Amino acid sequence: MNNADREAEILTNATLLAGVLLKADASKREAMLPKLKALEMEVKATQLEVHKNLKRLVILTVNSAIRYCSTGKQSDAKLTRRHGNEVAKEFSRLKRLAQRRGRD
Repeated sequence: MNNADREAEILTNATLLAGVLLKADASKREAMLPKLKALEMEVKATQLEVHKNLKRLVILTVNSAIRYCSTGKQSDAKLTRRHGNEVAKEFSRLKRLAQRRGRD
């Protein structure tokens, strides 16, 4: 697995954990919070210069999920979902772009 694949995996795991955290009960959220904060640090350390927008969206998703854990506000949950959807759109856009480059 090359470095770009590893970094894409980190971004994917952070987004998935943020989504799982939204559906978890309060005790599980508290238990998952340290892992999410650790993933946040890994996301910030990624060097994907080509996919800066994707990295920015993942950081926004993770930060809003952390805020949701802390405050419990539904507005933070909505933000997490919205940013997570944007991450999914960006991943699919990048996948289509890679497929086009593969055909050329």
